[in-house]
Amino acid sequence: MIDAILDRALIGKDLSPAEGVVLLQQRDQQAIAQIRATADRLRQLQAGETVTYVINRNLNFTNICEQHCNFCAFRRDEGEAGAFWLDRSQILEKVADGVRRGATEICMQGGLNLKAKLQGSSLAYYQGLIRTIKSAFPQLHLHAFSPQEVQFIAREDGLTYAEVIAALRDAGVGSLPGTAAEVLDDRVRRILCPEKINTATWLEIVSTAHQQGLRTTSTMLSGHIETPEQQIQHLDLLRRLQQASLHKGYEGITEFILLPFVGQEAPKPLRRRVGRDQPVLSDALLLMAVARIFLGRWIPNHQPSWVKLGLAGAIDALTWGCNDIGGTLMEEHITSMAGAQGGTCMEVETLQAAISDLGRPYQQRDTVYRTLSAVGSR
Repeated sequence: MIDAILDRALIGKDLSPAEGVVLLQQRDQQAIAQIRATADRLRQLQAGETVTYVINRNLNFTNICEQHCNFCAFRRDEGEAGAFWLDRSQILEKVADGVRRGATEICMQGGLNLKAKLQGSSLAYYQGLIRTIKSAFPQLHLHAFSPQEVQFIAREDGLTYAEVIAALRDAGVGSLPGTAAEVLDDRVRRILCPEKINTATWLEIVSTAHQQGLRTTSTMLSGHIETPEQQIQHLDLLRRLQQASLHKGYEGITEFILLPFVGQEAPKPLRRRVGRDQPVLSDALLLMAVARIFLGRWIPNHQPSWVKLGLAGAIDALTWGCNDIGGTLMEEHITSMAGAQGGTCMEVETLQAAISDLGRPYQQRDTVYRTLSAVGSR
C-alpha cells in the first residue's frame, strides 16, 4: 500500500485524506525512509536544490491580550509583570535596527489589546503602526497581522473582513501571516484556544486576503493533542483553500510552515495532557515529509522552524521535504517565552554555512519568494 501511495504522489496525483493518514501512521523505519525519500524527491521536482532564506525582523508590538489560549506563555494582562506595549519610537528603533542588518521584511504580530481603540478605532491604531513604518522605510515589506487580528479589528469596529484587509493593504501591508491556524479542527480548538476564531473563520479570512490581492503563509501547530486524522484534515483544508484561490486567479499561499508545540512554559493543564515540554523531532520530520507529499504542487515552499527545532533539526528537515530555512527573525518572543531552545536570532552567515554543510546551495529571497541574490555555496 505504501509503495502505491508514494508512486501516485511522484506522478503528481493528489493523495486522498485516507492515504495521508496511512503515511502519518507508519512506524516501520523502512516505510518512513521511503516517505522521506519521496518527500525529498518531490522537493527537488517542485522547488529545486537551492535552499532559500529571508532576512527579516520579527516585531511583537504588544503581549497584552484579551484571550487566554491554553498553549500561550506570551500573553499578559495590562499591568501584569512582563506586560508591554511598544510606542511608535520603540517600534521605529527596532525596525531601523533590522534595516541596518539587511532586513527586507518586518514580520509584525501582537496580542489583542482592547486599548487599541484609544486612537478612535482599532483599525486606526493598526493603520498607524503600518504608516509609521512605511513612511520611514518605504522599501520594507510588511508581513503583518494574523487572521485572528483581522477578526479582532473587524469585531471591534463593526467592519467586514474585506474592509479591514483592504484598509490594511492600502496602508502598506504586503502580506498576511497564516498564523492562528493552530489545528484547523474545532474539536481541538475548543481545548487549545477556545476564544480564538473557528476553522471556518480562519479559512474565510485567508481566502478574503487572497481576493484582496494579498498573499498569505500557512501554518500548523503540531504535536500536542491532535490526531493524525486531524493533522491531515488541516492539510486537506489548506490544499482546498489554495486550489480555490489559484483557480480564481489569485496568487494565494506562499508557503507551509510547521510549528511543533513547545510546552515548557505553557499553562499546566495542557502540559500535563501533552506530557512533554519540547518537540519530538522524529514526529515533526515525518509530518513535514507527509505535508510535502500531501500538499504537492499546490504549495511548493515548505519551511521548518529553527526556533522550535533548533538549527540542526531545521537543517535535517531540508532532507524531509523542506526547501526554505526561514528568516533571521533577529528577535522573537512568542516561542521563546514558551520555552523553545532554538534561539531568537540567526545570523545570515550561520544559515548559509549550515546549508552549505548539507551540500546544498543557498539564495536570499523576499517574502513572496522572489530571488534577491545569486545562488551561493561554499
